[in-house]
Amino acid sequence: MSQRLRIAVADDEPDMRDYYRRILPRLGHEVISVSETGADLLEQCRRGRPDLIITDVRMPDMDGLEAAARLYEEGTAPVILVSAASERELLNGKGGPGIAGVLTKPVRQADLGPAIRSAMQWFAERGRQGEEGRV
Repeated sequence: MSQRLRIAVADDEPDMRDYYRRILPRLGHEVISVSETGADLLEQCRRGRPDLIITDVRMPDMDGLEAAARLYEEGTAPVILVSAASERELLNGKGGPGIAGVLTKPVRQADLGPAIRSAMQWFAERGRQGEEGRV
């Protein structure tokens, strides 16, 4: 991906937060915020206006699905959800508002690049569809 994205990440596991801090810059992106909770993710995204959000599904105080829905209502950015294998079955491909992709833990660097490209394409297409509906 040639475009450098400003990415916000959230996960309640310190190892995952460190992983994103290391891997995303290797993929050519900037990590603009790292959150441990859903509420902090909302605050950080409202302040920093990221291009993309990567969040765990299960976090203290607000899960990733609820945070994604709120951010989608605000038109913030596409969201990639990260889930444990058991949670992925719960999602069953449904996702929710603003969910542009789902990755299963453990997240591999080889999976992140394609997921990011797909999420950005999805978001761009949603924007075009919204504009086409306006007169």
